[in-house]
Amino acid sequence: MDENSGHPPIRPRQLIRDQVFATIAEEIVSGRMRAYEEIRDQDLQAEYGVSRTPIREALNRLADLGLVEVRTNRFTRVAPVDLNSQADRAEAAAAMIGYCAMASVSEYSDAQIASLQRRIDAMLETDLAWAATREGLQHWYALWAEIVMNAGNRTMIDILDGQLAPHLTRTVPGERVPEAFAVHMRTALEQLREAVARRDGRGMRDVIEPLFAHVTIAPLREAAAAAAASGGQA
Repeated sequence: MDENSGHPPIRPRQLIRDQVFATIAEEIVSGRMRAYEEIRDQDLQAEYGVSRTPIREALNRLADLGLVEVRTNRFTRVAPVDLNSQADRAEAAAAMIGYCAMASVSEYSDAQIASLQRRIDAMLETDLAWAATREGLQHWYALWAEIVMNAGNRTMIDILDGQLAPHLTRTVPGERVPEAFAVHMRTALEQLREAVARRDGRGMRDVIEPLFAHVTIAPLREAAAAAAASGGQA
């Protein structure tokens, strides 16, 4: 597990700009840096002892991912969560993970089956009402990452790790999910474990996609609609 990103290391990050990117991304995703908090180039230059160029490269990359907002000569700050964009990303992730499961589980080795089952068992031992916390989201991300990596599709691995990971693991500190959602997640994990044991890719997909739809996508869409109706920001 990568200590900075909180999810399995899929590709190395060695340049200063990559270190800055990983550090700030983790601060935002973990909730330690809150929406609209200002990020100052000068502070980062002093911390890393580098010129402005790698700092700006890192911040522009964060902006491309939707984690920061950059307004030239005005401010750079943490971007608020865009609920509709989060729902769009969750839809993309569900389709991709479901496809990887369906396409590859029949070819899993016994070791891969056992590894995925151990991961699911570990999640079933946790309090799933805290699934939206940093630790809970890391567990879910690790499960999805293992399914995608087992498929061996480099493009999908890059999309998951490079574009979707920060959003799939961005947390709201201290927030419990509704008990009905926790029950739904537990049932889905039990069904997923059974499908893995059968090497049933279609069965895995038929658990993964509805799980995302019910627990993540629909609530995000509803929250976005409510925020728009009240004149808030979605």
